[in-house]
Amino acid sequence: MIRQLLHADIEEYWKLRLDALKQFPEAFGASYEEAKDHSIETVTARFSTGDENFILGAFYEGQMVGMVGFRREPFMKMRHKGVIWGMYVKPDCQGGGIAKQLLLELISRARQLQGLEQISLLVVDNNDRAKALYQSIGFTIYGKEMNAMKIGSTYVHEDLMVYRL
Repeated sequence: MIRQLLHADIEEYWKLRLDALKQFPEAFGASYEEAKDHSIETVTARFSTGDENFILGAFYEGQMVGMVGFRREPFMKMRHKGVIWGMYVKPDCQGGGIAKQLLLELISRARQLQGLEQISLLVVDNNDRAKALYQSIGFTIYGKEMNAMKIGSTYVHEDLMVYRL
């Protein structure tokens, strides 16, 4: 089941988010070390729900096993764009189509937003599996950010992808 997360889901969402940051540090701009000490009150204060900014959760047997966030650009000259962030499916649930279902639901919701023309995302350039998923849905690579993140002494490069609505 895929649905938009509500305030009642915050604790389960945060647990899954921390798991994602810990298991795949190169895939997220935030770090587990910084995020782990955030109080649930801090997370709640930053948690936004609505039509233009939302987080979708994938649930299996009543447990949240995946998530993806969407944020519409807030400034008038950039409101034709939205951004996907925080895409994650638990490793033991990967390969079953959950990520694709999350993305398709996100795109379906985004299509309902008046004036939205494109959705972008960033993906680690050597994450071929994720890039193949995004491309199968219709995302295209339009650039690369070299040294997008630095973890210790190792740089991580990211491909920039876009989906035109």
